[in-house]
Amino acid sequence: MKIASVSILCIGLALPLGAAAEDFSLGYEVDRVPAAQLSVQACNAAIGRGAAALGYVVRANQDQKTLSLHVSGPRQEGRSLVAYCIAAGNHTAWVVQAFDYSGPGLSEPGVIAKKVAGEIRKAIKPAAR
Repeated sequence: MKIASVSILCIGLALPLGAAAEDFSLGYEVDRVPAAQLSVQACNAAIGRGAAALGYVVRANQDQKTLSLHVSGPRQEGRSLVAYCIAAGNHTAWVVQAFDYSGPGLSEPGVIAKKVAGEIRKAIKPAAR
């Protein structure tokens, strides 16, 4: 699959001091749809809305047309959200990953990833007939 352009939304990347790699929980969602139904820009906007609704605050935003990078974090430390929108051929793909560094086996990262991915799914236009 040839990647035409990439747009990345990274939210909160800092690992709290003293946290070990095995001390986190991960939830994720991955999907793709035809680009005619969801552009990379619409996907990015949906991720931003979903992240903001969950209390994530954007601290940096960089857009280079083929790559958008948004960095933010929650109001409380210890969680992060990393999401990608990727133009891949005639599809737009996305990956949403939520991390919680409070410990392994937590269900909240999965809930966060599903909520953000749900916002992306709401942005998908119906298929043309």
